[in-house]
Amino acid sequence: MKKKSIILIAAVSALALAGCQEPNIEYNGQLIPVSEAEERIADELEVENPDLDLEVMISEESDD
Repeated sequence: MKKKSIILIAAVSALALAGCQEPNIEYNGQLIPVSEAEERIADELEVENPDLDLEVMISEESDD
């Protein structure tokens, strides 16, 4: 019984995580995850502005 419960929990967790796939975005001719694009943009800005510690967030615009 305990083994079946663990298998069921693992299956439900796997399904939940499958729905959480990060969207991709085209950046400099490459299709990459949004979080990686955010990191790259922040790194590029920090090279030109070494006194700043930047964080970039990409989000979709909503027409509400």
